[in-house]
Amino acid sequence: MSTSPSFVIAISGGSGSGKSTIVDGLIERLSPSVATQFHEDSYYWPLSHYGTNPDTQDIDYDSPKSKDVEMLARDLAALKANQSVNQPIYDFSKHDRLTETRLLQPAPIILLEGIHVLTITEISHLIDLSVYVDTSLDLRLARRIRRDVVERGRSIDSVLQQYMSRVRPAHYRYTHSAKYSADLVIADEGSLAYGKFTPSKDAVDRMLAPIIDRIQRKTNIPY
Repeated sequence: MSTSPSFVIAISGGSGSGKSTIVDGLIERLSPSVATQFHEDSYYWPLSHYGTNPDTQDIDYDSPKSKDVEMLARDLAALKANQSVNQPIYDFSKHDRLTETRLLQPAPIILLEGIHVLTITEISHLIDLSVYVDTSLDLRLARRIRRDVVERGRSIDSVLQQYMSRVRPAHYRYTHSAKYSADLVIADEGSLAYGKFTPSKDAVDRMLAPIIDRIQRKTNIPY
C-alpha cells in the first residue's frame, strides 16, 4: 500500500448539476482500484440530532449545518492518510442515518462529491483539485424532480416547494460562489431535448478531459 497521501479531487455544483455523472465517468476511466468515491451526503445528521420526533419539514437540508462537518473532515483526513473508514449511510426516504456503515478503503485518488465540498472550510486544506460543474437552472431542476419523485417517492409539489423556498436560495448562498474560485469549471453538456437528461458518452469524455489532464500533470498515479 502506498504511503503517499491520496490525491483529493473535490467536485461541486448545484443539486442536479451532474456531479455524479462526472464521478462515475472518472471511476470508469481510472478504475475502482485507483479512485474511490467519498459522499458528502453521507454525513447528514441523524434525526436524533434534532431532538425527539422532529418535523423534517423544519430542517434545512440545503445548509452546511445539516451535516456533521467534524465527522466528515475526520473521515476524509483519515482516508487521505491511507486509513480505511466506516462511512455513514444516509437513507433519504427516511431522512435518517442507518445503523449500517460503508467501508471505504484507501485509494490513490479520492473523489469528494457534494454541494458543499467547496464551501466547508474545515476540509479545504485536504483538497488537491477543485472542480465546479456548471449546469443551467432548468436542467438541474428537471433532474431533481425526476430523482426525488422516481427514486425517493416524493410528490412533484413537495419537490417544487422545497426547491423554491430552500434549494435555490441556498445554492446562491453556499454553492454558486465556488464557480469563481475552483481550479476547473466544467460545463455540463446534458440536454433536455427528447427527454435526454444526461450527457452522451462523447460529451462526458469532453467533460472528463480537463480533469484527467490535471491528474496526469499533478500526480504520478498510473492508471
